[in-house]
Amino acid sequence: MEILESIGGVLLGIAFFVGSIIALILFFTVGATVGVTILPFVSWLTGILFAVNIIALLIAISRKTRGVVGIIIFLSSYVYGLQTWIIGLLVTLTLWGWIAVIIGLFIGGIGVVPIGMAAAIFNGRWSIFFVLLINVILTYGTRIIGGTLAESAGRANE
Repeated sequence: MEILESIGGVLLGIAFFVGSIIALILFFTVGATVGVTILPFVSWLTGILFAVNIIALLIAISRKTRGVVGIIIFLSSYVYGLQTWIIGLLVTLTLWGWIAVIIGLFIGGIGVVPIGMAAAIFNGRWSIFFVLLINVILTYGTRIIGGTLAESAGRANE
């Protein structure tokens, strides 16, 4: 009887492991499909936000508006980050496959972007590399600028 319970436990463990692998593959497949579907909208939104951020920076010359402008620019960084992540995911998947995507997701979830940049370099796709690099700079640059402006407004109010 104990042998049957042991065999059942092993079979249940194997079934759980195989099921997890299948669920992971389906998650990535659906995730890549969703990424391809929403990327045009996110890119359009990124372009609009970039124009809004440029105008907002001009408005931030006035001390009274710096807090609101800082928050707008800081929140825009998340849309830029989403676009960067989707492009990184699709580049990694296209050039290096599922294994690289899985490795990238295990590196804090954002590893698909540096792996996508490396894949672009090693495959001679310099335009893709520079698109990702500019998006990374835009994401973190707006996060820093927005945070600095919001903090500046907070200090001015004290």
